[in-house]
Amino acid sequence: MARALGEARGWSHWLASEIDRALVILLSGHVDGDKIRFSELFPVLRRKGLGVERTVEILDQLGVFDDDRVPAFDSWLQRKLDGLAAGIRDDTEGWIRALHDGEPRTRARDPNTVSSYLNEIRPVLIGWSQRYDHLREVTRDDILAIADALHSHKRRHTLSVLRSLFRHCKKAGTIFRDPTARIRVGPTTGPSCPWRPNRSPRP
Repeated sequence: MARALGEARGWSHWLASEIDRALVILLSGHVDGDKIRFSELFPVLRRKGLGVERTVEILDQLGVFDDDRVPAFDSWLQRKLDGLAAGIRDDTEGWIRALHDGEPRTRARDPNTVSSYLNEIRPVLIGWSQRYDHLREVTRDDILAIADALHSHKRRHTLSVLRSLFRHCKKAGTIFRDPTARIRVGPTTGPSCPWRPNRSPRP
């Protein structure tokens, strides 16, 4: 198979020999039913200075290649979930994956939007993980405390993201009540908010 592919693509004698050597190394102990995982072959071929991409292509055509590479999104998500309490981590992961992959009646969100959502509330989730084991323990007062500490766009965005998280959990049945319900996401009063002018004090 390697020889036929090499001839079709015009591989040089040197390249064909390199691929042949890589296949001999990887298949020397192969028996029917075995799969060769990427995580195993990559360090071996790199250490010997042999090409990986074309070797993988041959193994895949032979039906003996197991691509066990972890997608970049999964690696990023695991890093971001690190440090969260187990119950909070599970619910957050389910929510983020639903945003990233989409659901039966909801299209997948833009990857940049998904990452910004988790980055926005990760400090909040880390803080809750110091006190709670699960998102069902979060109260309306917890949400109001966060809202009171924020202003303008930051307040609206954070509350919108938290509302998305808790709505997902409520839909999934992992929480009983949504603590963000009936909390206004819009602009707040105060000098940082351009939508509401300061009122003059009464005489």
